[in-house]
Amino acid sequence: MTAPPTTNAARWLWILPVLAPLLVAVGLLGLGSAPVVFVGYHGVVCLGSVLVVGRRADLGLRTRRGLGPGLALGVVLGAVPPLAFVVLPDLFPDPARLREVLTGWSLDPDRPAALLAFMALVNGPAEELFWRGLLQDRLLRGWRSATALVLLFSSYHALTVGALAPDAGGMALMLAGVIAAAAFWTWTRWRWNTLWPALLSHTGAAIGYMLVCARLLA
Repeated sequence: MTAPPTTNAARWLWILPVLAPLLVAVGLLGLGSAPVVFVGYHGVVCLGSVLVVGRRADLGLRTRRGLGPGLALGVVLGAVPPLAFVVLPDLFPDPARLREVLTGWSLDPDRPAALLAFMALVNGPAEELFWRGLLQDRLLRGWRSATALVLLFSSYHALTVGALAPDAGGMALMLAGVIAAAAFWTWTRWRWNTLWPALLSHTGAAIGYMLVCARLLA
């Protein structure tokens, strides 16, 4: 997992993976507003920076390379949350807690369709285009930069996991899963030299988790 040395022109891009967790923290903790996160983080930082800065990034999405493994991984990871909910339901928040958290983030738990659709279909692709797409293409230069990107990606998930996890043990386990997933998606981007496996498997995992959330909110 190596690449040519980072140029001076590219170093400023490190502002983006530092800014992203800060935006999420301000949106959720400071403003108590998930819609602010959706617009500022997903829209402006993730998708906006890819459109403005990453137009020439080679994401490998114009070929079928990695498409088969990506679809297979998407199905497998999509099945993990529902199966985990059946086997280890205590890892997930109870319905009352989930509703309380969503309300605190300026979301309506009685009308979750738009939220569930956004998180299932937009969150994964937006994050992968940004983290494993633009940033990995421009900033990954070895294991140190790879570790930094994985930890920065995982950092703001501590906020959501911390709010939703039923206890400290569940939080630690879920956060470890996020870190492992980020490392795995980073590896798939390098292994197949395309974003398809990370994008599709992340989307599959998100769909699986949203199916559990839909069950809890029903």
